[in-house]
Amino acid sequence: MAITVVSRTSPLRWSDFSVSPTRIEDGADHTLQDSYTSFGYAFENKGPRAVGGRSAFPDPWKLTISPNASVFSGVARTDALLSHEQFHYDVGVVCARALARELAGVRTRTDAELRPILEKAITLHLIRRAGLIQRRYDRETAHGTNAAAQRRWKQQMASVLANPNANMIGGWWL
Repeated sequence: MAITVVSRTSPLRWSDFSVSPTRIEDGADHTLQDSYTSFGYAFENKGPRAVGGRSAFPDPWKLTISPNASVFSGVARTDALLSHEQFHYDVGVVCARALARELAGVRTRTDAELRPILEKAITLHLIRRAGLIQRRYDRETAHGTNAAAQRRWKQQMASVLANPNANMIGGWWL
């Protein structure tokens, strides 16, 4: 694949979290949580390339996924809580891999046509689809307190992480 996805840190460690003096509000359902994890992304700064007279994204090109994580200062930092947060971070990694697969085959007439395709694909994979998965995961696991649902989702994620060509998790597109 011309575009590789790199996780800045995996697995997550408590040292990857900023500490908050108050509980953290979940942006999706506005509940107060002991911790919150999302992800950021950054593409390597490279320009387009020419392929058979067409414009394409760089090759090679690196997309780095970084955790954006906070933990309430008064909470016990348990393995179970960290595992729940790891899933949220992993969603960013697997959605980024789907994004990379989509972008790798793009060819346009001009370099300028690449930017709107990139923006639309980022919105689809890293915002819309990742957000849907995150919300469903939190709803079904009751933010990690439903152990059976948590196990199910973690098993699904393990399968998706093991398959670089996976395009779904739990019936949801990446």
